[in-house]
Amino acid sequence: MEVKDWITIFSVLIVVIGWFANNEFNRRHEIAKKRLDYRLTALKSFLPVWFVFQKHSAPFESDGQLLAKLENARTNINLYGKEDEIDAMELFISHIEKGDTSSSRKSIHTLVLLIKNRIRTELKLNT
Repeated sequence: MEVKDWITIFSVLIVVIGWFANNEFNRRHEIAKKRLDYRLTALKSFLPVWFVFQKHSAPFESDGQLLAKLENARTNINLYGKEDEIDAMELFISHIEKGDTSSSRKSIHTLVLLIKNRIRTELKLNT
């Protein structure tokens, strides 16, 4: 084999390796985008619950859809949330189930700060 044959073989190898590497990077990028979509949807699903608790002193009497919003947020956070988000959500729900209004207000504040910081981190808005 001559030098020009070796050059051709190495050129083809470089192209093939580059194609595989590019394919892998694109696949990882698409997975990361999909993960971000699910994470943001899960975190944002809690916002309607928070808005109701912000506006009303007796949220369950004032908003008939609050239970459905809470179930949606709980499901999304349990599916796509991180461990501390799930724990904070479950603590908040346990306070609601017990009827402990003051503790539920404290736990929602903790949960809101956690979710707000996570959304900002996920979107790389922290400077």
